[in-house]
Amino acid sequence: KSVREMKGMLPPKVGEYRSEGKDQFYDRNSTFRYMNGAAELYRSYAFKMLMVRHYIKRDHPPVVVELFDMDLPEDAFGVFSFETEGEEVGIGQGSEYAGGLLRFWKSKFFINSYAEKETTSMKQDILEIGRAISESIRGEGRKPKLLEYTPQGFEERRVRYFHHSHNLNHHYFISHENILQLGKGTNALLASYSFPQIKGRTYLLLIQYPTAK
Repeated sequence: KSVREMKGMLPPKVGEYRSEGKDQFYDRNSTFRYMNGAAELYRSYAFKMLMVRHYIKRDHPPVVVELFDMDLPEDAFGVFSFETEGEEVGIGQGSEYAGGLLRFWKSKFFINSYAEKETTSMKQDILEIGRAISESIRGEGRKPKLLEYTPQGFEERRVRYFHHSHNLNHHYFISHENILQLGKGTNALLASYSFPQIKGRTYLLLIQYPTAK
């Protein structure tokens, strides 16, 4: 079912681009074959399946689309939030474009779209393909509930949502030991604030544990 659903979300043709070759699919275990160490980031969320499709246009570099079924909208947001610092381009429920790479999320899906070689015209092509994919994904997903408990004034592009201690240490080092007992059953949100009277950033970490104990 998931394979069929994902195939339906990537249009066979967008403008002058058309899909080429056979779509590739990877699950939680086989995704290492496609992206080596980078797979750990996706596996630290509820990631289920990755679909990879190539689009070609005459005399242009191919465009690669990676569609991740993250199982939960909150985790699609989480993967997207992991490194947002680029330009918001208004695609999906949150997006950024930088260095030839478009990243965005919508519903329970996270998408990477990029050309093997960046040119000025390629940016518009990549954005056009991204918009077509976003339109084919029906409905929107809910952002993490922890955002509702986060005081206003945080830097929206620097919010990080995750589950594991190594993700926290990547953004703000706490300890080599998992002293906060983060893991699959916990939800965590790191927000940063800038106050004129305080040098540097002020961080707020919220953790939701599965039980009060």
